[in-house]
Amino acid sequence: MSRATLPSAHNTETLTMSYRSFPAPVLADVYGELAGYFGAALDYDDVHTLRLNGAFGPLQALAADPRYAPDLRCALDAVLAPVSDDEATVLLNRGYCQLFLGIGGAAGAPPFESAYRGAGRLFQEPVGAMAALLAACGLQTADGFVEPPDHIAVELSLLARLTRDGAAGADAPDAAALRERMAEWVPAFARGCARYDRSLFYAPLAAVLATLLDDGARALAA
Repeated sequence: MSRATLPSAHNTETLTMSYRSFPAPVLADVYGELAGYFGAALDYDDVHTLRLNGAFGPLQALAADPRYAPDLRCALDAVLAPVSDDEATVLLNRGYCQLFLGIGGAAGAPPFESAYRGAGRLFQEPVGAMAALLAACGLQTADGFVEPPDHIAVELSLLARLTRDGAAGADAPDAAALRERMAEWVPAFARGCARYDRSLFYAPLAAVLATLLDDGARALAA
């Protein structure tokens, strides 16, 4: 439920009191973990570790906040429900490929900012804008990563770095600007995941991210 539709002042007060903020290093690690999930299909070892621990990594820091806890629980249940690590890996990989690699055709959620801007064509203005942001930070995408720089994993990785390290100078990109940029398009991405995610893993994680971006500076502890 959005803040604009809260029915009473009592509910607003309850939400404010239950809200948690997080130190910059914690948020940076959360962004980094999400970048990993959206950047590539999980391999067997990743799935085995999740199932063995019964918990996420840095993302688990959000689990005590009622704004994130239900979606995190849903995502974790999707990993834990299959009877074996092999089955879980297959189901999650199938979901990843169907959502993000185009195997599902129109029944997918392209993980590129360009897909949610303007006419929705890929390789448009956001590619150049993100390439410029990376260059301003002295960064480039890793060798072997063939996706354009407006891929959600690239944007999250840069957001993690800027959140952790801060801006390097007056003209350098800052985390707040990138977070606001992502907040403009990630909700549409999350809606696509919610509509088409058969794995039941990626949609709740996308919802967590959309909420975290919408919270913006309120998520950052002083």
